[in-house]
Amino acid sequence: MKYQEILKSTQPVFYRILERSFSSGNIPHAYLLVGNNTDDAATFIAQALVCQEDTLACEECNDCRRIKEQLYPDMIIYDGNDVSIKKEDIEHIQTEFYKSSIEDNAKIYILKNIENASNVAMNALLKFLEEPIPGVYAILTTRNINKVLPTIQSRCQVIHLLPESKESIRLSLLKEGVGEEDARIMSQLFSSYQGASEAKDSEEYAYVKLQVLNFIEDLYERPANIMITQQIHIAKDYKNNKSVIKLYLNMLVLALRDVFHVKHSVPLIFVEHKKIFDKCSDDVYITNRIDEVLNTLYLIDTNANIGLLLDGMAYKITKGEMLNG
Repeated sequence: MKYQEILKSTQPVFYRILERSFSSGNIPHAYLLVGNNTDDAATFIAQALVCQEDTLACEECNDCRRIKEQLYPDMIIYDGNDVSIKKEDIEHIQTEFYKSSIEDNAKIYILKNIENASNVAMNALLKFLEEPIPGVYAILTTRNINKVLPTIQSRCQVIHLLPESKESIRLSLLKEGVGEEDARIMSQLFSSYQGASEAKDSEEYAYVKLQVLNFIEDLYERPANIMITQQIHIAKDYKNNKSVIKLYLNMLVLALRDVFHVKHSVPLIFVEHKKIFDKCSDDVYITNRIDEVLNTLYLIDTNANIGLLLDGMAYKITKGEMLNG
């Protein structure tokens, strides 16, 4: 399913604003997108600015693909979540875009999480927005509009994006042919349909799901195997990939919650594996186990050794101090 179709159903106001602007040719030189899931929307606007095949973005032409893959030469992206956006970054954009264009299309700069820019960077950006260069477009995003200068807001087309509900993500995945269980899992793990859709066919998702189900089976049938299994699989194969480790831990939380849910006749996430969870319904320590996984998730963002964190979690969950306490 194209992202444009998703926008029509999940972000109707945003879609209508874009459609009117691009149909009339009255395209603002700066957008400010407000919300928690703005990356896909920012990419779509950038595609629409360069696409020659559709009023908005066809999402299939060479230019649309290059935008999505961040290979379009006249596009500069800074993300305030990675590191604070500095005055020098704004000056770099100005310097590059005053030069002749590499492409015949628009020049685009995307500043994600602009609320994390320094004050001097905000002021430099304001001056840049006050004197726009023809053919240069800004796409700014923020989770907290109150931290963006009102004067910057006034020079942008401000669009508040609606949060995607878990149910809307699940239904969109089902329409795409995803099975009920995977649609339930992914709607819980991903905050946008686009993110879930991209993950559904990935090797990482299938691998992590298998490891989580193995963990649950081992926990109640072969608990001594858990630490070894983690060591030779997830901790070894993805020891340097925090995003996959987080996916594993988050999915493990869902599975452990299903252990709790099956006891209380609450609908399961892992609906296709109910037989596994039926065997685990008498676990009196389940809330402690969930807390231990959540604590490990928190510690993943520190500089702690991932292998040691997973070992410690496995020990406490199976026979360690958690059960003795």
